[in-house]
Amino acid sequence: METYIALLRGINVSGQRIIKMEWLRRQFEAMGFEQVRTYIQSGNIIFLTKKTTEKTLRKKIECTLEQALGYPVDVILRRPKEIEALIGSHPYGEMGAEESRKLYIAFLHEPPAAELQPPFLALQSPGESFVIAGREVYISIAKDHPKPLFTNMLLEKKLKTVATTRNWATVNKLLQLSAED
Repeated sequence: METYIALLRGINVSGQRIIKMEWLRRQFEAMGFEQVRTYIQSGNIIFLTKKTTEKTLRKKIECTLEQALGYPVDVILRRPKEIEALIGSHPYGEMGAEESRKLYIAFLHEPPAAELQPPFLALQSPGESFVIAGREVYISIAKDHPKPLFTNMLLEKKLKTVATTRNWATVNKLLQLSAED
């Protein structure tokens, strides 16, 4: 059995596409997954499954959710070791208790094409920076930055891939919860 973390894109945002986490947990259990747990209302699910490819697993989850909900839900999957590695290679230095910035990680279906990266990175400013690392984008935004440019939709448009973004605390909590399996 392998542990996976599923990150659902675009649910429970601004009162749209509301999905109760208990319902979502039951859906994952009905797909045959074990030790299914959810974390907060933004579509984070930790579960165990038999060994399979990520592509096959993602297709199974997306098809099942679309049938049940009547609309597509993009799913991004990561294993705990991948989350641990991206936390360990975090490019913005040590995190202090009184941090002056907000940190996020955007999880992508696939690494963005090389030619798409420079135009996206050109959008950075002194208060808002991005680092692309494989299938993730690290985002740092100064807490006093007046109006951040970054949105998940901007990232998807510029890098032409499906993405979902989580804050630094959520990413760390997901790793912690996945280690409890």
